[in-house]
Amino acid sequence: MRLLGMLLALGAIGWVLYSGSGGGDSDTMIPTGYQQSLEKAESVEDTLRAGTEDKLKALENDG
Repeated sequence: MRLLGMLLALGAIGWVLYSGSGGGDSDTMIPTGYQQSLEKAESVEDTLRAGTEDKLKALENDG
């Protein structure tokens, strides 16, 4: 019973510290312009990756 109380207390303390530190809102610390640039870069990366995979598959099929 004492162990259960300790675990609950540690959980409550952890939750308070997590909430006080922003509670996972660290993504909002990136300015909007930078966030949009990151999203565009990810889109370009995905496009390049898909094109590269298509070319590799074509080379494997031809070879």
